[in-house]
Amino acid sequence: MTGKEFEGVSWAKMVEKQEKNLTMDKKLYITICPTGALFSRKQNPNQPYTSKEVAKEVIEAYEEGACMAHLHTRDENGKPTTTTNLLRETIDPILDKCPDIVVQPSSAEGYDPRAGHYTYETVKPMVEALHRINRRYMESTIFTPISYVQDEYISLATEENTAKTISYLQANRIKPEFMAHNWEAILNIKEWLIKPRILEKPYFISMGPGMHNTAETYPDPWGMLYLLGMMKMMPENSVLGVSIGGRNWLALTTFAILLGIDFVRVGMEDQLWMYPHKDEKIRRNADAVKKVVTIARELGREVASSDEARKTLGIH
Repeated sequence: MTGKEFEGVSWAKMVEKQEKNLTMDKKLYITICPTGALFSRKQNPNQPYTSKEVAKEVIEAYEEGACMAHLHTRDENGKPTTTTNLLRETIDPILDKCPDIVVQPSSAEGYDPRAGHYTYETVKPMVEALHRINRRYMESTIFTPISYVQDEYISLATEENTAKTISYLQANRIKPEFMAHNWEAILNIKEWLIKPRILEKPYFISMGPGMHNTAETYPDPWGMLYLLGMMKMMPENSVLGVSIGGRNWLALTTFAILLGIDFVRVGMEDQLWMYPHKDEKIRRNADAVKKVVTIARELGREVASSDEARKTLGIH
């Protein structure tokens, strides 16, 4: 058979000429948070408690692709407890096996829960104690600029404390990651820190629906629309992350990856079930990290290293 080869129709040529969509043309950073102040072994029997257990979970998650570790510690009964010794027992084996991982201890209550949550009075002694051992013990930490009232847990966000604490963290070369559980946090960051030119670029802000008594992540598509609305309110020069809790964490984390979000936080601090439609509990933190890495790579996004995370966040 002879004749001219088929060259497609005009619509096909239009598609061929379309420019690349660069939304996902960047690497994905994964933070592992293996245990926290929320779940006990009553909710998930696999929940790590001891420093040895937490360190093991972080090392396994790092091997699957996590580049940052958000750390809490607990006592022998599983109660959230923060001390220098507990942190040292947790961090030393992590750095031994993962020498480049970014270490991010939680300073929510610091060393004195009576002083309040996310306050200068709790953060300062913790930073001083950890940096006396090694500056690597705290390269970043979470700060939540919103007020909480839940049972006996009360935390009041104020402009004075926020500005004082963030200034102190930055002076000690600790990158604050702001956990924006709702829109109030975004407004407070803009008004209290960015407009007065206190906060250094890039701003590291993560959205956290579905956890810590915040907005629900379902029914679909409400959780996705809520997340998208928060994202559109974010200030320029921001490195954006998500920390999704609750049943729907995997679906919304995948949605965030599609939106080009920079950081995703994964682990048994915030997440109980592996899938939104099944009762399968997360067995290992590394399993959740592996799941997210697989999804990201199937979508064309590679996973970033710890050193790349430092460069992106401006950690020196």
